[in-house]
Amino acid sequence: MIADYFWKIIFLILLIIGLNFWFDWRDEVNSLNRHLNALTEIIEKPTRKGDKACRTATFQSIFHLREIEKVKGEKFEVRSVIEEIRKNVTDVSREEMGLIVDVLRENYNNARNFGLFKNEQSLEALEEGRGTKIMAGPWRGESLELGHFISPEINDTIQFHFVNRLILPETVKAAMEFADITKDVRDRADRMKRAKVLDVGSCDSIIRQYNTLRELSSRN
Repeated sequence: MIADYFWKIIFLILLIIGLNFWFDWRDEVNSLNRHLNALTEIIEKPTRKGDKACRTATFQSIFHLREIEKVKGEKFEVRSVIEEIRKNVTDVSREEMGLIVDVLRENYNNARNFGLFKNEQSLEALEEGRGTKIMAGPWRGESLELGHFISPEINDTIQFHFVNRLILPETVKAAMEFADITKDVRDRADRMKRAKVLDVGSCDSIIRQYNTLRELSSRN
């Protein structure tokens, strides 16, 4: 009799433990799918009209990646996440998807280095698509801003495109807005042209300006 009760109690304990594991697993799967779907929506419509919409999309993309990382743990990698959702995105070319991977990875790494993932208020701001304060590193205390890989002063046709936006400290953004056309800018313009994000004429203009600046600097 006692033995029967003992095994019944053991069975109930194991059942409760198993149910707890199952509920935790289900919650993780639901959370993962929710954030994957949200990130997919951002990627499907990468061109935004207006700076406010760009800020919302960029900041929220960082938040969704952070929540995905919480579920995936050591298996998390930005490229693998994008490959996972790529099958649901039909209107984005492989070349453009490569640019999306790069900008997501850079923004995500910057957010981590800025200490945003260790601060609940920062995460809340990212979730809502708002800027916040940088919490760590040499720019601690500065406002987090949204800048450009290719400044609108150089070319304004892609100023609101998702793949042309990156998070920056406010002082770095101010310095970059009027920067010269560097090799990095030239190379990114070429990649954007091949991805059909930047038109051929605009890309050729940037390359000509770069070559002119390089020629002038070589004379000095």
